[in-house]
Amino acid sequence: MPDGFRYRRIQAHAPGEIHRIHPDEKVRFKRHWQAGWISGKSTPALPLRRTIGWLWITVAAPLAVWSAEAPLPMTESLPSRLTLAQCLNLVLQRNPDVMVAQKKLEEAAGGIVEARAGYLPGLTSSANYSRVEDSYMNQNGAIPDRRPELWNVAIRLTETVYSGGAVGGKMQIAKLTKASRLLDYESALDRVIMDTRIAFYEILQNKAEVAVHQQAVSFLEGEWMNQRNRLQVGAGDRLQMLRAQVSLSLERAALLESENRLRNSYVRMSELMSVPYAGARRARRDHKQLILSEPQPAAPGRAGDGEPPFEVEGELAYAKQPLDLNTCLARALELRSEMKVRENDIAAQKQQLVVDGSTFKPKVDAFVGYDVVNEPNAAASRNYYSGYMVGVAATWQIFDGWAARGKADATRARIAQAELTQESTRNAIQAEVVRAFHDLQQAEETIQTQQRNVALAEESLKLARTNVELGLTTQLELLQSRLDLTRAQTVELSARFAYNAALARLQRAMSSRFTILEEPPRPAAEHQP
Repeated sequence: MPDGFRYRRIQAHAPGEIHRIHPDEKVRFKRHWQAGWISGKSTPALPLRRTIGWLWITVAAPLAVWSAEAPLPMTESLPSRLTLAQCLNLVLQRNPDVMVAQKKLEEAAGGIVEARAGYLPGLTSSANYSRVEDSYMNQNGAIPDRRPELWNVAIRLTETVYSGGAVGGKMQIAKLTKASRLLDYESALDRVIMDTRIAFYEILQNKAEVAVHQQAVSFLEGEWMNQRNRLQVGAGDRLQMLRAQVSLSLERAALLESENRLRNSYVRMSELMSVPYAGARRARRDHKQLILSEPQPAAPGRAGDGEPPFEVEGELAYAKQPLDLNTCLARALELRSEMKVRENDIAAQKQQLVVDGSTFKPKVDAFVGYDVVNEPNAAASRNYYSGYMVGVAATWQIFDGWAARGKADATRARIAQAELTQESTRNAIQAEVVRAFHDLQQAEETIQTQQRNVALAEESLKLARTNVELGLTTQLELLQSRLDLTRAQTVELSARFAYNAALARLQRAMSSRFTILEEPPRPAAEHQP
């Protein structure tokens, strides 16, 4: 079919125009031209073929472009709002790290099939044919009846009887490797789940911070408008208006920063879920507008900055977990897949030492075969001979230049390295658990402190506003009270995020895979702030 397509494509060419064809097609073109398959004259079928070809291009080209640019089916069915559970499901289905771990597990399964082949018999066939010069075969007339053709065909069924432990050692190594790849797959799941939870909590934190800064901007805009109106009627002070304008500009800068962090957190979540972050083109922004002579109203959203392909819904909640450090350490050392992988690495290297030692031992194979061999003597009554054969073959390498000894020494060194790596992994896991546990405690204390601090800041803002209206205090104290409230709210949000992120890291350190120990029911009084 491809050759026929090329012939139709060059059908309108004449012999003098062969130089326009690719050099690889010139010889083939001449041959088919002489055979009459190609004609230099136009035929009635040519317009029809061209018409069919153009119709095919017209229909196939848009389909090809559409199929190349069409989004993935999972992206089309992506909900507009995602919960944490939905994000986790998408990540486990689409994340490249999880897929790579799956492929490595399949690779290890293939290694077991390869190692198992050592227990099974092998069937091989061989054939040989040669023809020599007549003067060589008859040795200048001394053996005139020798045939010039020599050939033979053989088939062998071979079974390894004794290999010095090499076959069993390779099988054990393959099983340990597959077990390690399965543990690596579980570790990848734990790691990806942790990253997804942290990214989800980061989006919730940034969304809440954007709302806090928007409230602060609205308050400062109202204060700035109030001071400007008072100044216009001659009852205000320019210094207070400038203070309000500066505070508004600083708060707008903080709002821009929080919005940018929110967009980046959506990008991170899209990366984990392998969802294209296909937003609109960003509108050009003059960064000099951050310092304005007159503040402009803040827009709640920026459609030109590239909207995320989804929204998340949830609450950055705080639920105290009754955890003990010693229990977490014991659970981590018992369940972490990395510890089991290190144990498998040591066991695999010890099995490799057995395989290396098999070089010093003999190898015995039993075989059964069937051979067909020709008779070189032309005067013989038969042209060939055939028959079965059964036997035993043994090999023993007495000296290999100390190559086997070098392999064994290298394997012993790798065993020592694996043992050191195991100890290092143990220390790293303990340090990971301790850090996450301490971060969890710090975040918990910060949340409890800032919850009371936010209530105090709200009360302070109300008193400051009342005192300004009564003329008992200056506008600077009102602006400072608003700043204190914004700072207390953002600190509390940061503490909530730190608590949930530390909880996710602690779960990852204990290898609980999103099934952390449930909190036992507590009295209602304990839930009061």
